[in-house]
Amino acid sequence: MTREMKLMVAAALGLAMVAGGAAYAYAYQDAAAQLRASGQAGEQADGYMGVVGSAPANIRSQVEQINIQRRAAYTQLAQQRGVTIEEAAAATACQIFAGRIGAGQYYRLPDGVWRQRNGNEPVPRPSHCG
Repeated sequence: MTREMKLMVAAALGLAMVAGGAAYAYAYQDAAAQLRASGQAGEQADGYMGVVGSAPANIRSQVEQINIQRRAAYTQLAQQRGVTIEEAAAATACQIFAGRIGAGQYYRLPDGVWRQRNGNEPVPRPSHCG
């Protein structure tokens, strides 16, 4: 195989991995949206999802899988920005609280209390958000 052909194959594989990774990330965003809509899980100020009340094992498992995916994304983001994983997660939580929590969905601020978004009222952002 020529050097040019190897480079073309490597580029194609890289593109496939990026596209696959993006599809994988979108699948987890969709799963998170579905869990929020179900009322059995909500967003937390630390950037991870949490189980609201006593949810069945399958819901707990889904939340755990989403949080594993988020942790991996936060790790990568932290390395890129030169911050801690917790700082990357907290910054992402600010974005989630600003735009992804819909009416009737649950969220938890650092005080540990689950709250439900009332209609179109804005969701209070965690104190670490600017």
